[in-house]
Amino acid sequence: MLKFFKLLLLLAVTSFATNAEIIRLASSNYAPHYGQQLIDQGATIEIIRQAFALQGMQLEVEFLPFARALYESQQGHYTGLIAAWYSEQRTSHFFYSQPLYANRIVFFKRKADTIRYRNYQELSRQHRRLAIVQGYEQPAGLLESGITTISVATDEQALAMLALRRVDLVPVDLMTALHILEHKLPHYQQQLDWLTPELELRPMYLVLSKKDPANLQRIARFNLGLQQLRASGQYQEIIETLLP
Repeated sequence: MLKFFKLLLLLAVTSFATNAEIIRLASSNYAPHYGQQLIDQGATIEIIRQAFALQGMQLEVEFLPFARALYESQQGHYTGLIAAWYSEQRTSHFFYSQPLYANRIVFFKRKADTIRYRNYQELSRQHRRLAIVQGYEQPAGLLESGITTISVATDEQALAMLALRRVDLVPVDLMTALHILEHKLPHYQQQLDWLTPELELRPMYLVLSKKDPANLQRIARFNLGLQQLRASGQYQEIIETLLP
């Protein structure tokens, strides 16, 4: 059904293809949500692609490490960035779309460890160490608690450090962590689990650089396309087809 919808959509926008506006976005790899090696580059990118297509716009994506993708987009070297979380600081650099869908952020730990806490300050007093990915927004109050943090480049590095006992906790999207453990760190899969309840449900957004004032109109058109995609039922079909 999803392939049939794509065919209909392709036919519908063929007349616009020659003059279609190109939207160039930077992206990191954040499987299973989006990534260079995923089918259709993942659910997040496919949602963005189809929402723009409904507005007669064509998407191009270039994959970079997250910190660089964020910086290059902020500087206006790309139209924007695939899937950023909200922060007040970033609103000075980006126009935010309507939410795409939410990540479930949890603490991963070693199965053998018993960790109890009522607040982040208590974790700090327990001398817990966290691995956090450079450039990622963290749950409110976590960094302010004074807890020891070690910055890494990827979630994969953070989870490997956890398994090797170099840190005690990793704040990470649950689906992302499970994907990494299954596909990249299977030898650590039985050593790690996560605490409940989740730290937060954190929505992802498309963000377009404020370096180009025309991006305000582009984000409005994207939001309209996203509404159309939801109303058609194809948004949910993309989620069900491309997310595990």
